[in-house]
Amino acid sequence: MENEICLKVQMLGDFVMTYQGKMIQLGRNQTTKVLQLLQLLLYAGHQGLTRVQLMERLYDSDMEGDRANNLRVTVFHLRRLLKNTELPKEQYINTEGGRYRFVSSFPVEVDAVHFEHLLAQAEQTNSERRLELLKEACYYYKGYFLPALSGEEWAIVAGAHFQHLYFTALEEVCQKMKQRREYAELLELCSQAAALYPFDEWQIYQIECLLGLERPKEAMALYERTTEMYFDELDMSPSERMVECFRQMSNQIQLNTGNLHEIQQMLREEPEETGAYYCTYPSFMDIYRVIVRTMERTGQSVYLLLCTILDERQRRAEESETLKDISVSLAEAIQITLRRGDAFTRYNVSQYLVLLTGIRREDCQIATSRIDSCFRKKISSRRVHVNYRVATIADIPENDKKNFEDFNRVAEWEEKNGFKDLDGISDSPVSSDRLQKDLR
Repeated sequence: MENEICLKVQMLGDFVMTYQGKMIQLGRNQTTKVLQLLQLLLYAGHQGLTRVQLMERLYDSDMEGDRANNLRVTVFHLRRLLKNTELPKEQYINTEGGRYRFVSSFPVEVDAVHFEHLLAQAEQTNSERRLELLKEACYYYKGYFLPALSGEEWAIVAGAHFQHLYFTALEEVCQKMKQRREYAELLELCSQAAALYPFDEWQIYQIECLLGLERPKEAMALYERTTEMYFDELDMSPSERMVECFRQMSNQIQLNTGNLHEIQQMLREEPEETGAYYCTYPSFMDIYRVIVRTMERTGQSVYLLLCTILDERQRRAEESETLKDISVSLAEAIQITLRRGDAFTRYNVSQYLVLLTGIRREDCQIATSRIDSCFRKKISSRRVHVNYRVATIADIPENDKKNFEDFNRVAEWEEKNGFKDLDGISDSPVSSDRLQKDLR
């Protein structure tokens, strides 16, 4: 709506009212019943809301008489509030015909309503215009619906509705723009989505766009930031699709021609660290697979070690800031005590994977004892425990795999074929069979 004499209302991402380019001051507290009434009426538009609908949304399960009186008082305060703003002096709150409406002599544009209108227009066409309307709607969306009212049921329902519309529209836009290789504009749209919803994997589209634009190093940096965020905030390892993006990035990174000596210098670890080698989960997967292949020729003994942080009840520790600190201490203990030829990675915030190379089964106990001793110097609390579970990475025959029905059967096979649960805890959060399936 281009008319300058217009009340513009933002509800997506924030609540802001502007008239003729000037912000309307409504007070700092956006959760008052007076402002909620205003927001309800603005959102309802010309249709308005009945007295009963308003009382249900504003006052929950209070007594009928109290709710009616409260509504009259709230309407009175809202009229007084609007009278004291920069808006023209009008009545605004209309209560005729049993319905409450916001009415004015000038147009009112509500962003949430306009967002829906754009999507409704897109639904009515299958032409090129559809994509343009969907893109316009995605640019127009600015975030959660009335975020200050995140505890109000009516706002939660509306917010979920708009988020679903946004995700659906953006997904269609992503698919069509990827087909057209319109990566630059799509990157902008997906960057906006990732900023609004960082835990809904819109970063995958960002990475794909960066790869399409032949910017693999930026894509790699984004991948590392995203996986670190998922580990820290959600205790999650990268999804299969995210790992596939990592592989695409690795394939696309091209370097200038160099001689063998230059390449060797570039490949060297700088500076050369002592202790076990830490790497990202996708890199760990590659190391694992290479070693499995090498074992076929060398016969070298290699074991996969799973380290899990447990609480005083011998259960996997719950997500917290304290757990993050404990996790860092465990990583340091693993790196300090193990050899340079060993590799490890973080599987999630409470679990680490380690490849112990060139070691006998009976020596695994020595390795875990060293880790635990070093860990205890950092974390002395007896409410924290670390469970160490180890398994050979040799291939399990298919005729044995197909007979597994539960964890206990897996444990029996492991015991029979050289696997060993070092501390006797039988309810490890991730079994050796599950881990090896993920890594293969």
